[in-house]
Parts: sequence; structure tokens; C-alpha cells
Amino acid sequence: MKDMPPKKLSDSVSVAYFCMEFALDDDYGIYSGGLGVLAGDMLWQASDSQARLAGVGLAYALTYKQKLAEDGKQVEEDIPIDPAKNGLTKITDDDDNPIEVTVPIQDRQVKIQAWIKKIGQASIILLDANIPDNSTTDQHITNQLYIGDREHRLLQEIVLGIGGVRMLRAMGLEPDIYHMNEGHSAFLSLEVANHYKRHHKDIDFNSALQKCGQKVVFTNHTLVAAGRDVFSFDLVSTYLFEYAKEIEVPIDQIVKMGKIEDTSLFSMNMMALRSACRTNAVSQYHAQKAKEIWTNHPLIPITNGIHVPRWISPHKKFLLENDAPDEKELWLAHQQDKAELIEYVKEQTQETIPQDALIISWARRFVSYKRPLALFWQLYQLKHIIESSPVPIHFLFGGKLHPHNEEGKELMTQIVNLSKSDKFKDNLTFIPNYNLEVARYLVRGSDVWLNTPIEGYEACGTSGMKAALNGVLQCSTNDGWVREVDWNGTGWILDTDHISESLYETIEKKIIPLFTDRKSDYPEEWVKWMIKSSQKVKKDYSAERMINDYYAQLYGAE
Repeated sequence: MKDMPPKKLSDSVSVAYFCMEFALDDDYGIYSGGLGVLAGDMLWQASDSQARLAGVGLAYALTYKQKLAEDGKQVEEDIPIDPAKNGLTKITDDDDNPIEVTVPIQDRQVKIQAWIKKIGQASIILLDANIPDNSTTDQHITNQLYIGDREHRLLQEIVLGIGGVRMLRAMGLEPDIYHMNEGHSAFLSLEVANHYKRHHKDIDFNSALQKCGQKVVFTNHTLVAAGRDVFSFDLVSTYLFEYAKEIEVPIDQIVKMGKIEDTSLFSMNMMALRSACRTNAVSQYHAQKAKEIWTNHPLIPITNGIHVPRWISPHKKFLLENDAPDEKELWLAHQQDKAELIEYVKEQTQETIPQDALIISWARRFVSYKRPLALFWQLYQLKHIIESSPVPIHFLFGGKLHPHNEEGKELMTQIVNLSKSDKFKDNLTFIPNYNLEVARYLVRGSDVWLNTPIEGYEACGTSGMKAALNGVLQCSTNDGWVREVDWNGTGWILDTDHISESLYETIEKKIIPLFTDRKSDYPEEWVKWMIKSSQKVKKDYSAERMINDYYAQLYGAE
């Protein structure tokens, strides 16, 4: 039975979707990880659903490419980004002059221009401080994503939140809903209230803030402290003092909106929680864990979803149209995806993987809570599993590290060097410069998708959804979206407290036997699991379901 066409949202509320990063396509590198990939999927789904939604972000001038040195360490190569060469057009007025807005920062006015690009039927607006009228320092505010010190990060977030609202208004746009995708854009609530107060002279700022809060919503993606932007009171006061004077609000009142209780620290996350009328978590378990931390701020559980047309393999599109696909046809389609993955790995690394190998992949950000080294805790045991397996086993790893993530770099270097060692060079490959292209090959052509976070730390984990959509079986701890699914007869759940032992036992006694159990020319039970995995994602974890939930539960547009 064919799926119903996407629900059309063209008659519903208009939304400005603010995010620090967007993964739009392979060539335009204004994203760092899963947050940006989700934001890109949101825009593509908004197009499919005919939603009146525009993304708002920053037009970074530089990205970086990951290279590996001889010692296995990451080396970054800066790559300039030209918006005009990536399909963006500078936003101009009727006389073809660039539309500019100013944002008061410290003791100066910083000018902001913007670029726009159509994403199907949706669009994205990117703010740019690289204007000759600005000082060299201010031109660099939008230079690169997540690069620089706390001061630079704060400046970017002032431009995104305050500058973003001002740019929309200068373009003649007045969204019904301002959606903060993470807390980076939390300052937007100040500017929305400021505009309202200017047009309602009889109302004070607190009342305006409360009134406009009905237009502001927030999606929280992380409970990990390092993922939440925190600044000193002094830093926030220094850079927002002039803005506070302009909107006639005591700076102490602004600082209080982001105050972490019993500290002198300002949190963008707390400001977002306090200023939004509704906040959502990105999985059911994430909402439960968030309630333990922010007892006064209940989060609506709206589990993330993926843009299915973007991630389904061209060879497996029949999975979307048929709830009972032919098993042999799916296996042959997967062999095509696998062959393409193997060829891609050879092009990128010169490593050769046999077509009949069991390919197990781990690819995501290298941070300690995701436990990328879980597979390598007992090397002798891992080697024994590899040598005793009746089929070749190959492990693929990928992950692009933030230049300042020294801990992650060290984790990655250990894996890279293991992949070069005599013991594991034939069974372990690290694919450099992890991006959308690498991700597509991996989620389509791997046999097993490995996910090893400490339970309670992974808010959702959409890479596994993309893999499962393509029939790649899940082997994961019980965290994020994985916790919502009954994996009996579909995948494997690892013991988070004994991760390495559980992983070795699962590979040796469950994964390999199922993969090699063949009464015909393909593993029949394995393929049945592939079909069930794909059906779960198609039914419950699409971006179409996610955006419909946003409109109904977060935007109040039922």
C-alpha cells in the first residue's frame, strides 16, 4: 500500500526557524553535526509539506576539511565559502540595494546583511556581518561556525537572535511563530518583545515579553553541560549594555533571564526555557531526563525524524511503496548499496573490503559519552572474534572533530592508529572528513549500525534512523529514540554498564550467526529484520511526522 501524500501546511501558521547550523547539501559547509543535519531535514520537509517556514542562520565565510597526519591526528584545512557560488542571493530592496540592519553590540552598531536561498518550496535566510562598514573584528563575527572563544560565540548569538528578528522585519516578514532550534538564538525573545512594546506604548517590557512569549517556542537537544552555552554575567552585561539602553530595559533584568540558580553564570538554554511558551525534547526519554534537571520547565516529547526522500537509497525506494517487499529483491538492492560503499571507501582510503564482509559502522561526533572506544576495550577478544568468524568482518568509523575538541581528537587518533596497526589494518578503516556524502554511503551500505552512548546522554540519535530506514540493523544501548522501539526480532540492545563485554558477546553470538544463517543464497531471517527496521522508521520516525507534531503540539496550530 502506498503512503498517503504529505499533509499540506500551507494554510497554517508561518514560522521562522532559527538555528546556528544547517546541513543543506554536500558543498555548503555551514554545519558541524547532527543539529545542522536535522535543521536541513526540517527545511526539506517543510518544502514537501508546503509549510510557510523559513530557516534563519549565519552565513559563515569559512568551513574546514579534516585531514589525517602521519601520526593519526586530525589536521584542519580552512576552506572559504562564497554564498553566491552556493546558490544564495543577497537580499536587496526595490532599488537593488542590500537590505541592512544594525545590532548594538558593546559601544558600537554592527551592520548585518543577509542572503537567501530556496530549499524546494521553503527558504533559508543567512545573516552576514562581513560588510566593509564594520570593523575587521566585527566582520569576523560570522566568519566560522563554533570557532573562537566564549566572547566570539556570544557575539554570534547576539547577531543570530537580535539581528535575525530585525532582518525579518526589514524584509517585511512577521512570522506567527519564532522557533529556537537549540538555545543559541534565545536573544530573539528580547527583540520580538521590543518591537511589540514600540507599537504598544501603554505596555511595559515585562508585559510585552509575556505577550510575545506566545509566539516563541524552543527545541532543546542536549542535557550535556558542554553543549549548553554559558557565559559570565560580566560578559553578557558588557556586550548587551547598549542594547539594553536602546530597548529601555535594565541590563540586570536581561541577565536574570538566563541566570543559573545560585551562580553568577548566564545560560542561553535557561533564557530559552524561560522565554518560550512551549518547549520540546527530541525523544520521550530525553523529556523524562530533562524533567529531572529542569523541574519547573516541562518539555513536550516530540521525537526527531528524518527526511525520508533525502536518506533512502535509490535502490531501496520500493521499501516506501510496499509494506511486504520481496526479500530477495531487498537483499540484492542492499548488495548494490554495499558495493557502492566499498568502492567509496577504496576511493577515500585505498582500503579494500570484501563484498561478502559483515560491515559494522560507527559514525558520529567523537565525544566521550558516545564511547567510540567501546569496541576496543579488549583488543585480544576483538581479534579473536574477527579470526574465528566464518565471514570477513570490517569495522568502519567516521567522525569530523571540532578544531577545539582536543578530547575528541585524542579518541579519534587512537582509532586511526589502530586501523593502521598490523593487527587490525585489514578489518578496521577510518573514513576522513565525515560529511553528508560519507553519511549517505554508510547508512545505506553498512550491515549493522553501532551506537554506544552512555544511557541518558543521547537526546535522540537520528543517524540510526537513517540506517534503519535502509534496512541496516541497529546494535545500540537503550538511549534516545532507540528506547522507544521494541527491538526484539529487529536489532540488539547493549548493556550500557558493561558496554564492551556486551558488544563482544552480541557480535560473536548473535550478529554473526544471524548474518551467516543461510538456507538459500541470502540470509532470510536477517532480511526479515531489515524489512521490519525500515518499516519502523517509515511509520514513526519521518520528518513528516515530526513537522506535523511541531505544528500541532509546539506551534499550537491544531
